[in-house]
Formats: sequence, structure tokens, C-alpha cells
Amino acid sequence: MSKARGLANHSLYMARLLLSAWAETQSAAVTPIHAIDAAFAPAVRLHLLDAYGWFLLTSMRATQLPDGPPHCVAELADRAPGIARPAEVSECQYLENTGWLAQLQAPLPKGLARRGLGMSLAIESAYPDISMYRNWARHVEDLFARMSDAIDEY
Repeated sequence: MSKARGLANHSLYMARLLLSAWAETQSAAVTPIHAIDAAFAPAVRLHLLDAYGWFLLTSMRATQLPDGPPHCVAELADRAPGIARPAEVSECQYLENTGWLAQLQAPLPKGLARRGLGMSLAIESAYPDISMYRNWARHVEDLFARMSDAIDEY
């Protein structure tokens, strides 16, 4: 297993840990759900995007890794002239333009906070809920599983 693939797996694991903590925090219901979503959504999103980026580098068969992963195909370094981009990366670029990956990569709403009557803090922005992040995590896992065989054959 390459170092990039190990980092992809680690980032996905971190996202799964946060998803579990998110669900437990919602179950406790001590804080309004929208505030819990605002606390967990950015961190889970970042781990999922990191997992995806490290996997992109795995797909590119990168041997020298950057300090941090790219979060989209456009952030990948150019290949040397005459060296084709792997089909897995082209498929990822397609997913970035349509469907679940485009949704995951979409910027989160700005967290506007204001004081409300009877509340110390109210968040006016709606973040994608935990079910969306669980779904995206499953898609990332499926992508890894589906493309791993082709990458390993290289």
C-alpha cells in the first residue's frame, strides 16, 4: 500500500470517528441540532475531502507527496508531456462536475451568528445534515474499493 493510500484511509477513518461523535452528540440533544451540525460538518467535510485528495494522489501513482492533499483534480500537478492521466482521475473529474462529489466539494454556507431572544447564539445558516455526510462517506469508500483493483494492477 502506498503512503498516499494510507493517508486516504486515515482521513476516511477520522471522518467516520467524527460522524459517530456527531450522532452521539445529536442523541444527547443538549444543544440545538443546527448548532451541532455547524460544529461537525466542516470537520467531517475536510476529512472526506482530504481522503479523496490522498486517493487522487494514489491514482496518479504519486511517489512524492505534498504537505497536504489536493481537494480536486484541478489541484493535481501536471504530468510530464506524453504521460497520460490515469482513467481513474478522469472519472473523478467527471464526478466533481456532477453528482455527489460536486455536492461534497461545494463551499459550506457562511456561519452567520446573531444573538436572539432567549438564546445566547443562533446560527442562521443551514449545513448539510449528518445523513448527507454519511452518504458521502459511503460514496468515498465505494470509490476507493472500486478503483483500488485498477490502481493495484499498475
